[in-house]
Order: sequence, then structure tokens, then C-alpha cells
Amino acid sequence: MTSEKVAASTSPATASQEFLALINQARQYPELYPPRGNTTGAAMTACSNALTYSDALHTIASEHNEFLGSQPLAWVHTDGNAHRNPNGNFAWDAGEPIDQAGYHSFRGEIVADGFSTPAAALEFWMQDDGPFGWGHRNLILNCTIQEAGPAHGQYGPSSHYFYTVDMGTP
Repeated sequence: MTSEKVAASTSPATASQEFLALINQARQYPELYPPRGNTTGAAMTACSNALTYSDALHTIASEHNEFLGSQPLAWVHTDGNAHRNPNGNFAWDAGEPIDQAGYHSFRGEIVADGFSTPAAALEFWMQDDGPFGWGHRNLILNCTIQEAGPAHGQYGPSSHYFYTVDMGTP
């Protein structure tokens, strides 16, 4: 059972599909999100292909957010822990959830927390990702990726906002 909070008339899957539409807009029009700061290494080229919504990846991302919401924020913000599963492995590692869901050609994940809207999280990934080597922006603009499953909402006892987008190519 998910603790993702959305408006009564919007299901978590619908909210995630709306989030994916924002991500796809950024893929097609990255110029709407000019990177700030040192842009060395930041992808700038638009993708002509949109990411297809994946229920399996959405479920994995939702479960990941649930796990993050159960952890102290200090832990989440330490040493890449935001991408770790309960067993300590990364979601994209061989044998982990994204691989188990059939994504063997490419697997990736982007995570953000604390933003009040999906648009704000996307803006961060696209424009302020320099300290993270533009890895989040570059995943969004990686045109070889075919499918994604975003999940977002308030999780854990503090109802902290988490945003996870699991991506893959079967």
C-alpha cells in the first residue's frame, strides 16, 4: 500500500503520468531549462523520442520512495544513499528491482526530495544539477532510454516529499 498523497480525483498512476509528461517536455525542449553554473558535462541536445510510461517502473519508484520515507533524512542525504535499496544495493544494479522487471539494456534512477511540486524537482534536475555532475539532467536527456516510471508524494512519518524516476530500456 502506498502512502503517496494525491488529490482525491487523481490516482497515483495518473499523477505519475502527468509528471512523466513534464519530463518528456524537458526531453524535447531542454532549452526551457538552461543549466545554471558550470555547464561542463551537461547534455544539451533534445530527444525526439518520448519516454513511455511503465507501470513496473512506477511501482519500483513508489516502493523506493516508501523506503526513503522510512529512513532519517540525514541517512538519505549521505553517500548516495538516496539510490540504495533496503539491502544496500542500487536499484539499477544487476539482480535488483529494475533488472528483475526486465530492463537489461539500460537501467537508471533519479531522486530528489523536499520539493513541493514535480515541476520544481524537474527544474532542479535540469538546471541545478551541476554539483552532481549533471547526472540527473543527462539521464533525462539520454535518448536511448525508452521507458520510465515516476513516483512522487509525501512519505514517512514526517510526510516528506520524495520524487523518484526509475528508467530503463528492455
